[in-house]
Amino acid sequence: MKVEENITARGARSPASTGSASPSPAPLSAPSLTAVEAPVSPLVGDVVRRLRGDGERFIAVAPGRLDVMGGFAEYTGALTLSVPLQEHACVGVQRRRDGIVSIAFVGAEGDNGSGALELLVQRLRLNDSGWIDAETGRALADTARGDAVCCALGALIETFRAGLFSALVDGVSVVLGSTLEGMTGSGRCAAIASATIVAGAGACGEGIEPLQQAAAICETVENRWLGFPAGPADAVSALLGEPSTLSQFRCDSRALGGAIRIPDDIRVIAIDCGASHADAAAKYAQVRTASFMGRLLVDRIVRHDGLLNGHWDGFLSRVSVTDFVERFRDRIPSKLKGKDFLTRFGETGDPLTRVDPALVYKIRSRTEHHVYEHDRSRKFVEALSRAIRTKDRGSLHDAGEAMYASHWSCGQRCGLGSVEADALVSLLRKHGEKTGIYGARMTSRGCGGIVAVLSDASEPAEGALTAALDDYARKTGSRARILNGSLPGAMVRGPIRA
Repeated sequence: MKVEENITARGARSPASTGSASPSPAPLSAPSLTAVEAPVSPLVGDVVRRLRGDGERFIAVAPGRLDVMGGFAEYTGALTLSVPLQEHACVGVQRRRDGIVSIAFVGAEGDNGSGALELLVQRLRLNDSGWIDAETGRALADTARGDAVCCALGALIETFRAGLFSALVDGVSVVLGSTLEGMTGSGRCAAIASATIVAGAGACGEGIEPLQQAAAICETVENRWLGFPAGPADAVSALLGEPSTLSQFRCDSRALGGAIRIPDDIRVIAIDCGASHADAAAKYAQVRTASFMGRLLVDRIVRHDGLLNGHWDGFLSRVSVTDFVERFRDRIPSKLKGKDFLTRFGETGDPLTRVDPALVYKIRSRTEHHVYEHDRSRKFVEALSRAIRTKDRGSLHDAGEAMYASHWSCGQRCGLGSVEADALVSLLRKHGEKTGIYGARMTSRGCGGIVAVLSDASEPAEGALTAALDDYARKTGSRARILNGSLPGAMVRGPIRA
C-alpha cells in the first residue's frame, strides 16, 4: 500500500515547501523575556491595569488562527495550513504569596467582565498529592466567566500536573481578555490557553517546549476541560505562527514543516461571516466519530489483505487517494447505525468520542473527506509555492480550486456547511479570477464562522471583495467583516514585562 511521507521537521525543506517556501527558525525551547516597548493591543493596557499586586507582571498575546487548508482533518493526521490572525487573546500573570488563584476576564472594549474566580490553591489539590480533574475544574470555573476562565484555569492546572510552574503554586493572579469573542472557528480557546502558558512561563522564569509540552497542554484543555474533541493545529498556530506567513503542520507526526511568506501581491484573507450554528459542536463530534469508524474499517482491511508493510499507523492521511479508491472505498459502508457498528466492531478507539447506538453514521463520505483533504492541502502548498516562484497566476487558479473543493467536501461529504458560508463563498466565486479572486472555503470545524479567501492584492480584487460583502449582507441579513492583519505567535514574541 502506498502511503504519504511525513513532511520534514521545522527548519528543513520538504517537497511541499520548495521554491519560495523558506525554512522557519527552530522552535523556541523557552520564551523570550525581552521587554517590548509598545503594546501590541489595547487589551495589554486593560490587562495590566487589572493586575494590581506588587509582583512583576508578565503579559502574553496569542493570535487566533485562520485555517487556510486542512481544517478538522487534523485528527486524522492531515497536513494543516494556517496563518495567524490579528485578532488575539491577551493574558497577564502575576505571582502572589497568599495561596490564592485569581482569574478575571476583561472584555474587548475594556469592560471589567463579571464573576472573577478566586480559589485557595488547596481547593485545586487532591490530598496534596495531585490536582483536580477537568470535570471538577469545569464546575469551579462555570461559577465565574464560562469557557474563557475555564481555559485559563485548565492551562494552569495542566501545567502544574506536568510538574511545571511550581513558583505559581504559592498563588497567582491571572487576567485575560480576547478580541476573538463570538468568532466561531478562530482558535479562540487555544489562543487563551497558549497565552496563559507563555505568560506563566515568564512569571516563573521557566522554559517550555512548544510542541511536546505547550501545544499538548492546550489540546488537553480543549479536550478535557471544554469537552471539545479538537486537535493541536490551533495551539501550534497560537504559539508559533509567524505574521503573514503560511505555516505547515503535519498532524500525524506532530511535525512543523516549512513556512511560506505570503508576498505583497497575494492576499490570504479571513472573513467572519457573522453567523454560526448552535449545533456545530454536536455535528463536528458526529463527523469525527464517523471518521474514526472509517479508520477502524481501513485498519481491518489493511490487516486482512496483508497490506501492512510498516507504513500504516492508523492515520487516514497515510492512505493515498489512489489506494483509497482502489482498495477501500467500496468496502466501507455508506452509512451504518451506531448500534450495528458497536455489535460488529465495538468502539472506534478514539478516546474523545463515543458511538451513539441510536444515530446513523455516514461513514464512507466522512472517511473520504479526510483522505482527500490531506491531498488537497499538499496540492495547495505546491501550487502556491509555484505561483510565488514563477509569478504564474495559473498556479493560483490551482490553489483556489483546491479551496473550493475543500469547501464543497466539508459541506457535502461531512454535512458541516451553512447557508451563510455557502452564500459568501458562492458570491466570491461569482466574481472569479477576472477580478483576482482565486478561491474561498469555510474554515475550521464548519457550520459558519470564518471563510478563508485567496486573492490578488489589487484594486479589482478589493472592489470585488467589497461588492461580494455587500451582496452577502443583502442576501442573508448578516454583516460579514474582514479580519485584517496578522500577529506572531505567543512563543515567537514571548511574554511582555509590564
